[in-house]
This record gives sequence, C-alpha cells and structure tokens, in this order.
Amino acid sequence: MELVDLIKSRRSIGVVDEKEVSDEIIKELLETAVWAPNHKKTEPWKFRVIKGDGRIKLGKEMARIMKEKTADLTEEEAQKKIEKAEKGPLRAPVIIIMAVSPSGIVPEIEEIVATGCAMQNLLLSATEKGLATIVRTGDIAHYPELKPFLKLDENDKVIGLIYIGYPKKEFDIKGIRTPVEDKTIWFD
Repeated sequence: MELVDLIKSRRSIGVVDEKEVSDEIIKELLETAVWAPNHKKTEPWKFRVIKGDGRIKLGKEMARIMKEKTADLTEEEAQKKIEKAEKGPLRAPVIIIMAVSPSGIVPEIEEIVATGCAMQNLLLSATEKGLATIVRTGDIAHYPELKPFLKLDENDKVIGLIYIGYPKKEFDIKGIRTPVEDKTIWFD
C-alpha cells in the first residue's frame, strides 16, 4: 500500500477480538515509533506495554484511583465511574501507553509533538499489519496517582493509551477532511 493511502485509510477502531497480538508484532510497532523525528535527538517517548493479566492489574489500579477521585459524588455516580475505570483496560488484548518525558533541552511542546509523531508511526504500522487501534485518555490518564504504577517520573505526561487488537469485523469507515485550501494561507 502506498504511504498516502495508508495515511488516508487509518481509522480509530475500538471493536477488537481477544486474539493475542504477538510480542514480535508489538516490538515491531515500538521499533517504528522510535524512528520519529525529534529535535536534538532527545527521544522523549516512553512506552508501557500492558497485556494479559497486566490489564486486570491496571484496571484495579485505575479503579482505586477513581474511588479516591469520586468521593464527592453520589454512591451510584461514583460506582459507575469506578467500574468503567476498572473495565477500560479489558477493551483490547494489548495497550501501549505512551508518555512524553521532557528533557529540558528543548521546549516541552517540541517533545510532545515528537512523541505524537512516534504515536503516528506506531498507528500507521499497526494499520499496515491489519490491526485495529484506538487512542484514548480520559481524566484518569492524567492523574499523577497513576504514574507510580506505570513507573513514570513526576514530570512525565501520558499522551495516550493505544488499544490494539485484531478487528472483529471489516470496517469501511469513510474519512472526511476539510479541504486543505480552507486551512492554508500561502505567503509568496
């Protein structure tokens, strides 16, 4: 597939089979991610691969944090959020959590953008391999209480939880974009 076609065909798909994604494929995805451009070669990205029982452990930790964060809600509202947090990691057989670790060498925004480029490399590589992906965050991803579980440093920031699996069915989701002319101003 031509690169432009791959870019245009990638879609967020969250309906996946429980079929395991091999460690070899996961390593290939990570390898493509690290080839993202980054100013001064700071390589600001960090990856946390969650699979198997690790998904259950992550869900329990997210539920524990959510229980603390929902103390001011009604019991029913709190319970819904806690259950959602606990079940979230079970949506796919693999989750790759991507974080940015600012180096202080270049402006933080450049490190965030570089990590976004790494994420795009990974997503495109997954699409090429016939995998379905969807990136999620939610408030829980940004709570500092999650960092110790993920072995992230205090200044690290989670930029996305990438859920990865084989699609349950064929999807033909049409992509629509605003014409580039509507977003561009040329200066000659």
